[in-house]
Parts: sequence; structure tokens; C-alpha cells
Amino acid sequence: MTYVSRPVRAIRDEPDPGESVTLLLRLADADAERVGASVESLGGEVDAELAFETLRAIVPEESVADLCELDGLDAVETAGTLDAGDAGEDVELNDS
Repeated sequence: MTYVSRPVRAIRDEPDPGESVTLLLRLADADAERVGASVESLGGEVDAELAFETLRAIVPEESVADLCELDGLDAVETAGTLDAGDAGEDVELNDS
């Protein structure tokens, strides 16, 4: 099951037409090239491969729902939390 952060869920549920968002896609067992091709097919682009098997992608907000459904992703989070210096809402908590 893919973890989708609260900010991404808000964009997924109510996208702003014509707006784009930068997301971090943490890969589970997905191939980076396949995910990149899927991002492109949704009108976006992968602009960086980051540490910890993570891709940074810029996608139209209207495509976020389809992106969240891709197989092989561990998590979909906003990239804005990296700039803020605080994980804020994009923290995955272990309920154990």
C-alpha cells in the first residue's frame, strides 16, 4: 500500500486546474525508468533522482490521483517539506 501524505491527498482530492506540483516518489519495487515513463505519460517530468530510491517529479495537479495509483511506490509526498527544514505533515508514523 502506498503512503500518500496529507498535502498530497488534498491536491489529489481537489486539484487546481492548470497548476503543477513537485512531488517525491519513493520507490518500493518499481523500476525508476518505468515510473519516469508513467510520469511523462501523465504530462509531468522527473527532474531528479534523489537518495533512498526517490524520484522528484513535477506533475499537473490533475494527474496526482493517477500518479498515486502507480504500482510499486512506497510513498508520495510533497517536495516542499525539504525546503522548510521540517517534515511537517509529510511524516509517516508507525502505529505500533
